[in-house]
Amino acid sequence: MLATVTVSSVRQLHSSSFKRRAAPHGLRSLNMKKRIVGSVISTAALLLFAAAPASAQRTAVHQGYWISFGFGAGSAFGDDAFDGDSKFGGAGFLRMGGSPSQQLLIGGEMIGWGTDKDDVKIGRGALMFTALYYPGPKGGFYLKGGAGFAGRSAEWTVQVDGFEATVKDDQAGIGLGAGLGYDIQLGRNFFLTPALDFVYTGTEGDGASLLLFTVGATWH
Repeated sequence: MLATVTVSSVRQLHSSSFKRRAAPHGLRSLNMKKRIVGSVISTAALLLFAAAPASAQRTAVHQGYWISFGFGAGSAFGDDAFDGDSKFGGAGFLRMGGSPSQQLLIGGEMIGWGTDKDDVKIGRGALMFTALYYPGPKGGFYLKGGAGFAGRSAEWTVQVDGFEATVKDDQAGIGLGAGLGYDIQLGRNFFLTPALDFVYTGTEGDGASLLLFTVGATWH
């Protein structure tokens, strides 16, 4: 029989059950994570290297509306649920806005991370006002910063009086972000955008930091 229990009614079960289920997998899991992280870093290096000769050929003009979305991977650091250890997972983002000038874009951004390990589903993300600054008027490299709201969602199962209960723990707080990336021009106003983002999710009780690598599609 399946029941849904609010986190307030099983708060004492949170620490022991959640942390036990989120324990490390061991050497095999660690080696797999290292291979994945190595592949992600190698992909980022290749994309950025390929972008260098293309920068001189940029013809795009930043004006009007723009939109960008993408997917990738990354790690969460400092989450109390994992005793402060890092945890690897998938990532994604969606941002859009307007172009006050050729070198400045502003808008809104949703960015997040999540994992599903040891019967524990956990996700962190932020909804922020964001600004992208291009140091070179014709360059593809940009720096990004933002601030707004953050959230954390966790879900796992426990045994309560012989019943299997689903425990949900949702928290909210402040979100801060910084990052960098490069627009690789593929068409007049279409770009492939590898990016590296740092996001702080200051949720109630256990704030954590996200380090994410994504590859997105961008239209100006």
